[in-house]
Amino acid sequence: MKFVKLLSLVAFSLGSLGLSSCGCCTGEAPVPPLRPLSQVKDVVVDYAK
Repeated sequence: MKFVKLLSLVAFSLGSLGLSSCGCCTGEAPVPPLRPLSQVKDVVVDYAK
């Protein structure tokens, strides 16, 4: 019984891997690069009151 469960798990994982699209063989355009984040100023916090 454990062998059947293990075999079905392996078959499911290989099937999902085969059905997923990585874009390498589908002819899709590559994802554009991310734009750089804007620079923010440091916030000065004064705890003395």
